[in-house]
Amino acid sequence: ELVRTQVIPYQWKALNDQIEGAAPSYCMHNFRVAAGMETGTFGGHVFQDSDFAKWLEAVAYVLESQGRDEKLEKLADDTIDLIGRAQEPDGYLNTYFTIKEPERRWTNLKEGHELYTAGHMIEAAVAYYQATGKKKFLEIVMKFADLISEKFGPEEGKCHGYPGHPEIELALVKLYRVTGKKNYLDTAKYFVDVR
Repeated sequence: ELVRTQVIPYQWKALNDQIEGAAPSYCMHNFRVAAGMETGTFGGHVFQDSDFAKWLEAVAYVLESQGRDEKLEKLADDTIDLIGRAQEPDGYLNTYFTIKEPERRWTNLKEGHELYTAGHMIEAAVAYYQATGKKKFLEIVMKFADLISEKFGPEEGKCHGYPGHPEIELALVKLYRVTGKKNYLDTAKYFVDVR
């Protein structure tokens, strides 16, 4: 109950830079810029998007364990709409590279945290789907996961890299479990094997 009534609302304020005296996170600002809803530049860490994902995952676990909450779900659904608008047409979803360095996508797997952040997004979407039955965020991350599966693997012409920070592997397994799409499991296995 403390997480529902205190932690999640506080985190939401932090994600939106509404905590007086705290350094800004720029998290939701970055999504609004990437979605074309605000002007400005990227702020925060290269992995800043993962903060939203962890917030949404916490929301999902609260909804699953304590019952549905119309107000909290509406906030989550509205934010998922924003995330969908920030997604690029090919499925790519990472505000740092969308806003700041679009030409550098997938060029620094060790420190760019693209796959790490993608993993957190996928985990959040799976958790939210399991808690609510709503598929919108799941469909957003499936489009991203499909792009990752097309980009990485042992085949000729694919990127033969792996993430600098493990996370995507377990997320792809979770996504496979709810969708049955074997390419997610195959991609997770590839990342584990190549590491």
